[in-house]
Amino acid sequence: MKVNKVYRMVRPMRQFGRLLKDMFYSKESTHFWVRVAESTKTKEEKENHIFKIVELLNERIKIKL
Repeated sequence: MKVNKVYRMVRPMRQFGRLLKDMFYSKESTHFWVRVAESTKTKEEKENHIFKIVELLNERIKIKL
């Protein structure tokens, strides 16, 4: 276990459990996951990849009023 600056205990297995819940029970979750490639061949591919990710985020994230 690790203690952060505010002296609140951070339990890593709980964080991992939340990650698994979000991945396997996505209908109940308020989060979603995006799988992203780590490398590209050209800078243009990288920019296109980033642009597609931003478009996906704009579509998926909803604003509650």
